[in-house]
Amino acid sequence: MSKILDIVRPLAVGIGIFGAAGAIGSAQMTNPCPAPDAASTADGTAYTNFDTAYNSINSWQSAWDNGNYDRNHIVIGTVGSFAPYRLSVLTAQGDSMTIDLKNGTIIRPDGTTPASGQHVAVFGYWSNGTFIANRVILRG
Repeated sequence: MSKILDIVRPLAVGIGIFGAAGAIGSAQMTNPCPAPDAASTADGTAYTNFDTAYNSINSWQSAWDNGNYDRNHIVIGTVGSFAPYRLSVLTAQGDSMTIDLKNGTIIRPDGTTPASGQHVAVFGYWSNGTFIANRVILRG
């Protein structure tokens, strides 16, 4: 009887662990942050669609003041601080983000340096939990 328990007990524990892992996996959502519908923006356009015109934008856009922008590729807020290759931005939601700048990051208008309190739009991409800036546009 002892030998049977020595065999069955580890098997039962293994089956229990396997079942629990399966339950945890099936409870995960495919898309935990679904895109809002078009009615959620002021002008009726969904702000999660990538706008190819963003590659040519070099000045502040009035739609950004209403919260209409691609939140996957643009961060909008107020400059908290600026140092070479590092920009701190305070978002409208009250979050503070550190954004990394790289060689070749463009700052518009030309010749300006981000200063604390300025409105800023940062175009870029997410990489390993860090937002990397391709272009920084300051509100004039």
